[in-house]
Amino acid sequence: MNIGWVLGFFIGILGIIGRFTWIPWVTPYNYYLLLIGFIVVSLSGNRRF
Repeated sequence: MNIGWVLGFFIGILGIIGRFTWIPWVTPYNYYLLLIGFIVVSLSGNRRF
């Protein structure tokens, strides 16, 4: 597993947690965090960061 998968997974989990709980620095950006996490995971499928 490369660093892109780990980073994308972590960012995506932050987006999901921010959707269901109130964390001041996460909740306003939950959709963007989830989107960025998905993009990072999908790009790291073929490349190594």
